[in-house]
Amino acid sequence: MRVISGKYKGKRLNSPLGNDVRPTGDKVKESIFNVIQFDVAGSRFLDLFAGSGAIGIEALSRGAKHILFSDNSKSSIDLLRSNLKGVDDSYKIVNRDYRDVLYSADGKWDFIFVDPPYKSDYIREICEIVKDREMLTDGGYIIYEHSQKDYELPDGMCICKRKQFGTVTVDYIGKSRGKTAIAGSYDPITKGHLDILDKALEEYDEAVILLAKNPDKEYLFTLEERIEFAALAVEEYLNVKVDVCEGYVYEYCKDNAIDTVYRGYRDEKDLAYENDMAEFNEKHGIKTVLVEGVRPVSSTLIREGLREGNEIKKYLPNRCVRAVVKAFKEKL
Repeated sequence: MRVISGKYKGKRLNSPLGNDVRPTGDKVKESIFNVIQFDVAGSRFLDLFAGSGAIGIEALSRGAKHILFSDNSKSSIDLLRSNLKGVDDSYKIVNRDYRDVLYSADGKWDFIFVDPPYKSDYIREICEIVKDREMLTDGGYIIYEHSQKDYELPDGMCICKRKQFGTVTVDYIGKSRGKTAIAGSYDPITKGHLDILDKALEEYDEAVILLAKNPDKEYLFTLEERIEFAALAVEEYLNVKVDVCEGYVYEYCKDNAIDTVYRGYRDEKDLAYENDMAEFNEKHGIKTVLVEGVRPVSSTLIREGLREGNEIKKYLPNRCVRAVVKAFKEKL
């Protein structure tokens, strides 16, 4: 093992003997720091099951302000101390149970790295303590490396990001910032719709792709097909689901604890229509965020392209291209 980047780049780290301690692999470690790379410098970082200390030392190398290393194992602490030789930045080492560490750690933390023994069920308790003690900064994460299929989180916390590496999963758990909806006909869903979704997820942790069901409107694709396309388009998004709006959007939002919807516009004509829709929703207590400058693509453009035999792949989310083309051909 060695430090990947920063002040101590190339520094060799001693590996634990036996199978009791499982160091984070270089591929996983590199991915973690790619995700948080712009926020590590100046951060406070808690390495809760430190083991060899590879994650915390990497964070110090990349400019973290302070690291708290903790581990309940005396042999791991000895290994950690050997790996910290030559590291002259701010850190503290404690040889204590993770509960004691969490209850005694002062202040707020930008990152809490949790890599407990696999098959352990500590994560919910850890999240509850972190939440109750308000240990995370705004935008901070519990970075959880694990092999579990499913686990529960306390109310008010959610998985904001997820990366998978074979049997290893790394989740970025943070404070929940609520749920929003991106409403539309999605006949079919386009890359422009995903632009709006990405913008919404900068402010919210959960989103609903909300399909309109209007019996007075003629659609090219059936409701079932539109649902399929949308589901394919967002299947890599965590905490995004597809649902159907049977009535007014504001009614769905109120029934599902959503106070804001997102819509996009490309030009002044779009904006005038969207402002009217926003005013209607506002009268019923639902805020609308209008996203400016989404890419110049529309469902109408795609439908026309399909009918005229034009190339439409560049306008559709990659995962749903085949399904859209197949469904259209079946209508001929």
